[in-house]
Amino acid sequence: MTFKNILKKISFSLYLASFSILLVNCTGSSDAFLEKAKEQLKQGKAREAIEYLNQAIDKDPNNAKAFNMRGAANFELKDFTTALLDYEQAIKLDPNNYQPYFNRASVKMEKSDWEGAFQDCSKAITIQPDTAELYVKRGIILAALQKSEEAIVDFDKAIQLNPKEVNALYNRGNIYFQFGDFDKSLADFTAAVKADNKFAKAYYGLGIVQQKRGQSDDSCLNFKMANRLGYPDAKLAIDSFCK
Repeated sequence: MTFKNILKKISFSLYLASFSILLVNCTGSSDAFLEKAKEQLKQGKAREAIEYLNQAIDKDPNNAKAFNMRGAANFELKDFTTALLDYEQAIKLDPNNYQPYFNRASVKMEKSDWEGAFQDCSKAITIQPDTAELYVKRGIILAALQKSEEAIVDFDKAIQLNPKEVNALYNRGNIYFQFGDFDKSLADFTAAVKADNKFAKAYYGLGIVQQKRGQSDDSCLNFKMANRLGYPDAKLAIDSFCK
């Protein structure tokens, strides 16, 4: 085969590949593009996901799931303004889906709009009252609003729904620590590390409580575990308490 014929063959192959991609873009359904975007997000490829989501929305401008997912992708890219617009459109198209309210609360938290975030989380809970992560997020918001007792109620509810909800255990443990209730704080941090043995900041919290209780050896073991797991403040605690 001559060099010229080889070039022609390569060009034809490239044409076929391009034609195949074009054919997919022309014939794919909105939901098919949505699935492609989901795969990209799972791989941490937010920009690529947005390309598919744009096509999903072009195919079906009423696809609320596509707007919600594009909001999540923009949130990953820290484009909070665009994420907010996407979530608002998702809510407009499907006001009975809790997810865009829950996600919009995250944007408002980034913007320190704690009251707005609380309202969105509360709306999400009204729609989907048996989901632990909703109560965790609202508990965090309530703690930021300095409503610690109400935050504990939400963390209690999250733990009731999922006894291994580590973020609820950790955050409730933090509040108990601030209240000076070291027994309850210790119990929560201990439960958190039992539920997730790689939860670095819970080991650190456990170490702090044990220092307060005079359990220096146990405290240092937990500081060292937190340090091995990459918790940034653990090294300072080791230098301060474990000599």
